[in-house]
Amino acid sequence: MTDGPAILVLDEDGPADYDHTHIEQIIGLNLCVQGEHVTVRVGLAHRRARLADIVPLARAVCEKITDRVLRQCRTQGGSVPCRPGCAACCHYLVPLSVPEAFRLAEEVLEMPESRRRLAQRSMLLTAKHVLERKMPQDFVDEPAEPLRDSDDSPQAISNWYRDLSLGCPFLDNGMCGIYALRPLACREHFVNGCRSACGDRCAAEEVVKVPVRTTEVLGQLAAELEGTTVEAVMLPLVTVWYENNIERNKQTRPSEMMVKRFGELVENAAHEDYSVLTRPV
Repeated sequence: MTDGPAILVLDEDGPADYDHTHIEQIIGLNLCVQGEHVTVRVGLAHRRARLADIVPLARAVCEKITDRVLRQCRTQGGSVPCRPGCAACCHYLVPLSVPEAFRLAEEVLEMPESRRRLAQRSMLLTAKHVLERKMPQDFVDEPAEPLRDSDDSPQAISNWYRDLSLGCPFLDNGMCGIYALRPLACREHFVNGCRSACGDRCAAEEVVKVPVRTTEVLGQLAAELEGTTVEAVMLPLVTVWYENNIERNKQTRPSEMMVKRFGELVENAAHEDYSVLTRPV
């Protein structure tokens, strides 16, 4: 990683472990999501930033949005069993946006050696199982248009992955080993009702609707900045993918522009039917 974070999420006092003299600019993001204001103070320590540097901001915005969604759900009498220690959904396909993939790969590399080796080995073994299995043909073929909610391909690939019966490579005795670093797709997935429904395809599982999918926002942001189509990376393949895309991770853009554009995309997603599905690579 670089010599310190380029983009920092600030609380009222700022991060206690960071030298404030390195912060060159502070931006206040004031977002409106379903009639509620989401405010985040962002410090820019460098004029330019990499895609991976925007992820902590996306995590912070995601947390603020999902906190409001869950509070509203419970106020209306809902029951959300999702919490640390519940691994009912940890065998689902988890897609990461390109910025998340870069960030998580770096965070794994920064783990203490014993933990890093264990995480890398688990990811490689899971990736091996994934790559040895034949994916649905409709998904393998290059689509002419971006995948939408009405397409069968996302559900087909999700069912295919679920049938592999693979647990998340970061599961440790039924607990998430990277809970503070977990993907945005995990942070945004909640069910309303009985926990047992999560593991039973026949059960009626009500997924709590989140108005903004920050993982999709990051996917769109990366596509705009790189001039590509929207991409997603399967969680078990992050290490392999990262090794093949290191040069992309070195590219920098103006940090202020990245932060402001991220905020615009969040608001666009909140006010539109924003549900473009990405395809794993």
